[in-house]
Amino acid sequence: MYELEQAGVGDTRSLVSWAAANVFGAKCNLKGFDYAWIITSRNWKAGDRILDVGAGYSTLPIQLAEQYQCEVWAVDDFGIGTNDDFWARGKEPRDWISAHPQVRYVLERLGDQNPSSLPRHYFDCIYSASALEHVPPQQIRSVWQHMDRLLKPGGHMLHALDMSLPSGRGLLSLGKAFLIDYLWPLLPAGYRIRNVYCTPTAYLRVAASSLPSCRVRLSGRGLHPLRLVLDPHVVIEPLDWALNRVRKDGLLLDLIPRTTTFFIELRKSVNEI
Repeated sequence: MYELEQAGVGDTRSLVSWAAANVFGAKCNLKGFDYAWIITSRNWKAGDRILDVGAGYSTLPIQLAEQYQCEVWAVDDFGIGTNDDFWARGKEPRDWISAHPQVRYVLERLGDQNPSSLPRHYFDCIYSASALEHVPPQQIRSVWQHMDRLLKPGGHMLHALDMSLPSGRGLLSLGKAFLIDYLWPLLPAGYRIRNVYCTPTAYLRVAASSLPSCRVRLSGRGLHPLRLVLDPHVVIEPLDWALNRVRKDGLLLDLIPRTTTFFIELRKSVNEI
C-alpha cells in the first residue's frame, strides 16, 4: 500500500526561499526546483540506501553520498547500446562514472524486459529529477512497477517531472485538459495512456494505478488546469535556460510551450512486500 504525501507543481515562493537559504542545487530553473525540493523533502541519514532514476550527469547523487554519507546508486544507461547520441550530450559516460566512485552506477533502464541487477526491496528512497517524463507512455506502468519492486517496505519515493502546462498551446489544449481530468473514468484506456502527459492529474492517476493499493486523493492538490493558467506563482522554465537547451540539444519544438515541474511524494507501507 502507498500513501500520497505530496503532489503539486513548483512554486516561486518555495524556490526563492530555498535559494536564499543556499539549499543545494536551488537555481531559478526547473531542475533547480527539483534538486532543492528533493533535498528538503526527506531527512537524509548516513547509511540510507538511495536510488537515483535517470541520473545521467547529475551532481545530486554525488551530493547525497558526500554530504549525508548515503549509499547512493544511480540507474541510467546513458544511451549506451541504443545508437542514440542525445543522452551522451557530447560526453563519455564511462569517464564520468570512473570519476565518481562514491556513486554506484548501474547501466540499465527501469521497466526493461531484460533482467535487472538492482536488488529487490533494498532502497530506502527512490527519486528522480527531470527524468520520468522521458518514459514512453506505454512503458510508464512497467517503470513504476519496477520501482515498487526495488523499494523496501516503509520506503519513500520522490519524483519531479518536467511537464508542459495546458495553457502552453492555447484554448484547445486547455479544453482538452479539462476533458481528460473530469471525464477520466469514462475515457477509453488507449486514449488515456496516449494523453498521460497532458495534465499532472492524468499522470498521477496512471502512476498510482501501477502501484499496489495506492491511496490518492486528488482534491485540494492544486493540480486543476485553471489554477495552472491563472496562478502567477507557478514556476516555469526561464527563457534563457530554454535557449540553452535549444543550443545544446536542438529541442526547439519541445521547449516552446510553458513548462513547469510536477512533483510526487509517496510512502510505502511497512507491511508491503
